[in-house]
Amino acid sequence: MVHKITNGFKLFRDNNLIGFAYGVKGKMQNNPTFPQPPAALGDLDKILPEYQEMVNVKASGGDEEMRFNKKAIRAKVITLLSDLADYVTVTCNGDPAKLVSSGFELARARGTKAMAAIKELKVTIDRTGEAITKVKRVAGAKAYIHQYTTDPLTSDNVWVNKVSTEPGYNFTGLKSKEKYWFQVIAVGLDGQESASPPVSRVVQ
Repeated sequence: MVHKITNGFKLFRDNNLIGFAYGVKGKMQNNPTFPQPPAALGDLDKILPEYQEMVNVKASGGDEEMRFNKKAIRAKVITLLSDLADYVTVTCNGDPAKLVSSGFELARARGTKAMAAIKELKVTIDRTGEAITKVKRVAGAKAYIHQYTTDPLTSDNVWVNKVSTEPGYNFTGLKSKEKYWFQVIAVGLDGQESASPPVSRVVQ
């Protein structure tokens, strides 16, 4: 079976697209699987702050010009992500682990079985500025996406994602005394996903 990545990101809402794009950028940069990424990766790095600012600040009002500019930047981000998706597809040659390591999502094959639900997420905050997320291994999972976002938790939150083959991950560099939300998503060989319930913690 040849595995492919999905272009479903084109339908994401602005804040979700921003979070997804930052996730792809972070996973592809310095990734040995992608030693010579295209210029689109650098261009994405440059345009994302402007896109995020326009979505969260400038486009919050009713200015028609601002909304038009936001749409233009969104279209550019989607084009850059599409260019990166093409590069990832060619480079990974169908290897699901390599594809997932790029931050892109696998297209789900027809007839694939659903993955078991993640019922519990443990978040340990024993050390200052750190948090460890851990779930039980999920049968059929080939990778785990560990993620966090700031409080309060809303549909517009931008999540920081880290992909690992392990069900546990140690986040560092978090702000002390700040409340964060954490979640883990298990990814199957055929693109199936199983997400844990979000859990909040105040970091030491």
